[in-house]
Amino acid sequence: MNEQIQPNHNPKQNPCPICGSQSYTWGRSVGNQHDWLYFRAEGGMWGDGEKISARKCNQCKNVQFFADVE
Repeated sequence: MNEQIQPNHNPKQNPCPICGSQSYTWGRSVGNQHDWLYFRAEGGMWGDGEKISARKCNQCKNVQFFADVE
């Protein structure tokens, strides 16, 4: 039987969904200008959106993205 991971209040604190490790390197995805990436819902306007951060699992190298609500 598969063991379900119980999500924490803050999903950034959950273990890696691939291997279960809790060892991460935090960062962000960068483009040509080294600007932050943002998530904007379809139909949103300039200035709407949430900054995207990322973490890479140090064990299996899985990368996850998170929308940072400020």
